[in-house]
Amino acid sequence: MAYIKLGNSDLEVSEISFGAWAIGGWMWGGTDEAAALRALEAAIDMGITSIDTAAVYGFGLSEQIVGEVVCDKRDKVQILTKYGLRWDSTKGSYFFPTRNNEGNPVNIYRYAGRESIIQECEMSLKRLQTDYIDLYMVHQAQNVLRVKDEYFHKATDTLKKQGKIRFTGLSCHGPEWGPEASANLEDILMAAIEDGRFDVILLPYNFLAPELGERILNACKEHDIGTMIMKSNPILAYENYLSQLERGRDFSNSDRKYYEGLEKAMQEADGFFKQYNMKDMEQMKDGAMQFILTNPLAHTICCRFNNFSDVEKYIRLSGTTLSSRNALALDDFRNKLGFLNCRIGCNECANRCPHNVPVNTILRYNYYFDSHGREKYAMQKYKGLPGGKPDVCADCEGFCEKACPYGVLTRPLLAMAHQNLSLDGSHGSWG
Repeated sequence: MAYIKLGNSDLEVSEISFGAWAIGGWMWGGTDEAAALRALEAAIDMGITSIDTAAVYGFGLSEQIVGEVVCDKRDKVQILTKYGLRWDSTKGSYFFPTRNNEGNPVNIYRYAGRESIIQECEMSLKRLQTDYIDLYMVHQAQNVLRVKDEYFHKATDTLKKQGKIRFTGLSCHGPEWGPEASANLEDILMAAIEDGRFDVILLPYNFLAPELGERILNACKEHDIGTMIMKSNPILAYENYLSQLERGRDFSNSDRKYYEGLEKAMQEADGFFKQYNMKDMEQMKDGAMQFILTNPLAHTICCRFNNFSDVEKYIRLSGTTLSSRNALALDDFRNKLGFLNCRIGCNECANRCPHNVPVNTILRYNYYFDSHGREKYAMQKYKGLPGGKPDVCADCEGFCEKACPYGVLTRPLLAMAHQNLSLDGSHGSWG
């Protein structure tokens, strides 16, 4: 395992980090908790030192289990966690707020005051069975206002003086829904970098849209900010769309034209499938990781570990770099199948949508549904998502597709997402 210093902090982290969502994530339809727990123990034994969790993962359960595993290994690991839960004293339980007292949609973190953040950090410390947290982060900053949240900065100043946290950071997937869609991922993260109070940034970055990520990574280097990478392997999505096309979908006549458009695009990419076999595709998945490992500006990749096989798969890539053959294959994938993947945080499509459909966020939830196996979680998030839903897209002329700089077939992908994520159980078509 290779290790690297995170920006201006003194954190020496493993270049592969353990993403602990799956531990406790079974509560939202995630993977087997016991398998993920064994994976964490094995990962630490095999050299992983950086463990990324959050208060919202399993409503505190992920932090609790991480604490049980690392309590006697505290000097060997760095614990990274994020805030976002609330305690309802009348019900005696945690909740994950999505609406304010008037019942209107809100950014779930905007209304947390200084004392609330301090209290939540102390609860995280208790669950993690530790006296200090190495990196305490803003979870899913959805707009520039979250970057400038003085409650967070005042709370973390106090927590640093008390020795309860060491460094601060921020994660971002881009804006969460339509009404707040004027900014994009780059706007939010550049604001965080320029703000100067964050030690580490957690961002999406992969080979499909490297330019955006590399602008952010270069800015982080200039400001001596540590970088953590998520959403690193978009190749997983193509397998799901391919299997859905092969088995067919129950679309109505009104939206079959979008399904047929996707099917036609896949047929036109048939040369790609003929050129690469299953072994090649597995090497491309490795290549997607190595694309990031090869970039010295990307300090650590936060991988989602579900079981012991994932530990072997990811750790064997540490210290490797992208071969020229795999680089060419990734270029071919981007050119031939790039229409299958919405670029995380781009948001050009949502900005042009007259119905405020949060296209990027919906397709990210569908990625969780298809590629992560987090069906229940994705469906719950989709149900509570403000803004328009894809049922308004059936008669639309396709502003999103016209605006997309990457040629993504957003309307058929939204149709599939709507079928997957609808909670009525029918998974029916639009209209």
